[in-house]
Amino acid sequence: MNPPLTTGGRPIGTSDDRFGRLDDATPLRSDPAGLRRRFVERGHVFLRGLLPPETVLAAREEILTKYAVLGEIDDRSPIMDGVAGDRSGLVGANLRAFTHSVRTGAHYESVILDPELLRTVGVLLDGDAVPFSFRWPRLVRPGEGCGFHCDGPYMSRATTRHLSCWIPLGHIAPHEGGLVVLDGSHDNHRLAEGYLTKDADLDGLEWLEADPEVVRSNYGDRWLTADYEPGDVLIFSMSTLHGAFDNHADRDRCRLSTDSRYYAAGETPDPRWNGDDLAPHGGERVFYPGLGSWANADFQDEWKYVDEHGRLVLPASDHDTGSEFPS
Repeated sequence: MNPPLTTGGRPIGTSDDRFGRLDDATPLRSDPAGLRRRFVERGHVFLRGLLPPETVLAAREEILTKYAVLGEIDDRSPIMDGVAGDRSGLVGANLRAFTHSVRTGAHYESVILDPELLRTVGVLLDGDAVPFSFRWPRLVRPGEGCGFHCDGPYMSRATTRHLSCWIPLGHIAPHEGGLVVLDGSHDNHRLAEGYLTKDADLDGLEWLEADPEVVRSNYGDRWLTADYEPGDVLIFSMSTLHGAFDNHADRDRCRLSTDSRYYAAGETPDPRWNGDDLAPHGGERVFYPGLGSWANADFQDEWKYVDEHGRLVLPASDHDTGSEFPS
């Protein structure tokens, strides 16, 4: 029996009126107008097997091998199992160089730039799809998850013709940290008139309310998720509220996935995430999720401060920065 589903340590209700499974929109791939209509109506589309599994698994091996160098993955077990390591190589590592290497790996790029993915995203954008310069590969360690949020306040300083893709880089069951979206949230007036008018950097946004039942009752209908397989893709709008379950995988296995964002050709993308000289949330940080939980105050659940040599500087419990590494 799988462990109970939790988000941020809080159980999520799984009765039929509160929880369900994502509908597979694969039959609509041959009906561009129908697929676009589904996306507008639901705020998301879930597509089984959109990507070649071998492409996804090659990216998985590439990324996990790099994390094994830091001790994040235990290489005494098969690399593809993603068993968590002791992180012994993380102290003193140049995380600026490391994260750049992960984001620009050839096999990882093959996932982000897959022709069928770009074609499908283009259908939803009603124009040619262009990936944001920045990409978000994400290792989720045992016990970690991701708080509830919408992407709009983080990505929407320019065009509104853009969207997010979440791609599992391996099998991910819900209890292993699967992504969960709140059905109906893309049309929620409370979000549209409040949270979605914010700019994450300027307004200092943290995660939304942590209790999944409070979030559900305030902003949408049912939580939706799936047993994700290599090749699956979940595409959602900037106003779709989502998060991830806590990772309770057996054998202390890490979850590996990627977020990527795309905009319509001819539009002006958010400068925080595009161009040759990126400095998201300030130039002293790198995208390195986890290693603690601070309700994402100052973005610290996902973005870590590094020193001039790229070495990790972890936040203290009171949100001040400190250099002590957690055991």
